[in-house]
Amino acid sequence: MSSALKDIYSKEMITFITESLKETYPKLDAKSMVSFITKNGWQGLELKDRIHRICLAFIEFLPKAFEKRNLLLIQYIEKLRQKGVPDFNFPHIYLPEIVSETGVSEFESSMKILEEITVFTSAEFAIRRFYQEDFLGTVQQMKEWAKHKNPYVRRLASEGSRPFLPWGIGIQKIKANPEIHLPILERNWNDSDETVRRSVANHLNDISKLQPDLTKDFCLSRLGISEEGDKILRHALRTLLKRGDREVLSRFLFNTSWKPKDLYFQFKQKSIHIGESISFLIRFQNTSKQKEKIRIEYKIKFLLANGKYGEKVFQIGETTLDPNNSLEKTKSHSFRPITTRVYYPGKHSIHIILNGNQVATGEFYLKAKAKKKGNS
Repeated sequence: MSSALKDIYSKEMITFITESLKETYPKLDAKSMVSFITKNGWQGLELKDRIHRICLAFIEFLPKAFEKRNLLLIQYIEKLRQKGVPDFNFPHIYLPEIVSETGVSEFESSMKILEEITVFTSAEFAIRRFYQEDFLGTVQQMKEWAKHKNPYVRRLASEGSRPFLPWGIGIQKIKANPEIHLPILERNWNDSDETVRRSVANHLNDISKLQPDLTKDFCLSRLGISEEGDKILRHALRTLLKRGDREVLSRFLFNTSWKPKDLYFQFKQKSIHIGESISFLIRFQNTSKQKEKIRIEYKIKFLLANGKYGEKVFQIGETTLDPNNSLEKTKSHSFRPITTRVYYPGKHSIHIILNGNQVATGEFYLKAKAKKKGNS
């Protein structure tokens, strides 16, 4: 069984952090800092809480003067680099949080230190606190960072400003005004660095959930400029593709008027238990006179705790089917419990979608998790 992500903050990692900090700041009481981090239910803390605990330890054991602490943080980062820790790493993401915890009243100084830290470990979560305190000032800073020579700083400009940043503090003013960051996206959508391009795509995809026409107009007007650009624009349009947007599907050469012939859809099981997988087979023929580009998806309607249904679309694949040729696909979907979804026993359904059109539906029953044999 793979270990949880929170386990990156092992005893060895905490020791490495405190020893490296003591090499930077000899006055540090490293033993007490380790105790501060690992006391009071450390083992029960999840990832975000562990990151926050380490952040608080730095605040507790480093000098209180803002500028002096910031200087030590930069020196500490250089020490970690000397020890082989790469830039743009995740484990040291507690560093920008130190700035957001202590620097909201020191905007200019905080922006300078975050600009340096984000090259080493992303400040995308930390910057959200500054949006809360000084929205327009932070927007302007992000626009400046979009021009920065370092790609990790440019990425911060588009990633930290996302309407739906995973793990990030929700900023209602961004959701209400997603167009406010368009200058950043316009500048960097075709950036030379892939991490920046993908960040822009994720930002545009977020916008598509709020103002689909804004994302659609942005992306469709730029298709064909470059091969790399087209890849990123398609990634930005992924939610609209899953929603079956006719205009978007057509621009990617999916014929939304096409209909399959001799469609067959069958489950391999009529019911499964939570923790098992449902398998199904689909088969269909293309009887049109030309090749057809086919996007194959399925939508599951999940039973919720309140008795209503939620749904999610999953992609099986894309293919080109010659005239009078058939295609057969077998697919399995796991109902093993995951952190982002709770499964409830009862009737569920799967809907087959071809080129944005729902063409077949089937129902199956999800049963409570089977008891292990031998249990009394």
